Amino acid sequence: MNNLLVTSNIVFPIFLVMLVGFVARQSGLMNDETVKGCNKLVFRIFLPVSLGRSIMRVSSGNVVSGSLVLFSALGTLATFAVCMLLIPRIEPENSRRGVMIQGIFRSNYAIFGIPLTEALFPQGDGGVAAMMVAAVIPVFNILAVVTLEIFRGGKFDLKRIVLGVLKNPLIWGCLIGFVIMKTGLKLPKVVNSTVDSLASIASPLALFALGASLRPGKVAGNLKALALSVSGRLLIVPLIMLTAAYALGWRGAEFATLMIVFASPTAVSSFTMAEQMGGDPDLAGQQVVLTTVLSSVTIFMMVFLFKTWGIF
Repeated sequence: MNNLLVTSNIVFPIFLVMLVGFVARQSGLMNDETVKGCNKLVFRIFLPVSLGRSIMRVSSGNVVSGSLVLFSALGTLATFAVCMLLIPRIEPENSRRGVMIQGIFRSNYAIFGIPLTEALFPQGDGGVAAMMVAAVIPVFNILAVVTLEIFRGGKFDLKRIVLGVLKNPLIWGCLIGFVIMKTGLKLPKVVNSTVDSLASIASPLALFALGASLRPGKVAGNLKALALSVSGRLLIVPLIMLTAAYALGWRGAEFATLMIVFASPTAVSSFTMAEQMGGDPDLAGQQVVLTTVLSSVTIFMMVFLFKTWGIF
């Protein structure tokens, strides 16, 4: 029961903020232009600052197992590669292909992972989850930018893709955070306070804009794509990756960290990126909502089973 409460305390606030955004749109307080404006602000200012803060706060003195980082990175790359091969054969529209691919490989690790792992390991072992932020967030974001750039143009254009990655604000946020973390640079208190204030806006505003952009009537037209992406994100990827992690001998906090990397719902920022980079925003938003709601069941079951089996 405690594990259900922990998961619910993470999921329900996310859902409620989206609900407030949805109600605001339905009551006329938001329109298409204000939603797009919110997404642009999140994409260009608040989310890069938030990602940078998450990475720069990881203690450079702490060391995450190199094999754990490698497994997370290779597992994400493998998921990305398989999706790049299969999704274009299933989905004919480019605007939906990139959205589906990032919806499957990209998890909501930063928002979901650290609170859940700290709740599972209150004695302090959950610190490995915080240290993994510096490893997984850049990989997720680089692959997401590459994915959406590839399918935005309709063909593989290496120069355009590289320029898209280099110009992407999220990549710069991760890069700056990583440099600060590795160099141990101490920012002035006033700068830290400003960064904290800007970063704290990112997730609530992204969720609010997501709720305001939802169009329930369009779900019926996306059922096939949603069934594939949601089952891929919450069932298929975790089953394959966690089976491999168990076989390789990970247990305890390290296994729990991998569970969050591969079993968390689709990242909230995937909606913002899709809306800003030519993807199908309706499909992207529906993926986030459905995986977030359903993850309260799937992750609870995983935690219950793994604790019962003594894995962590």
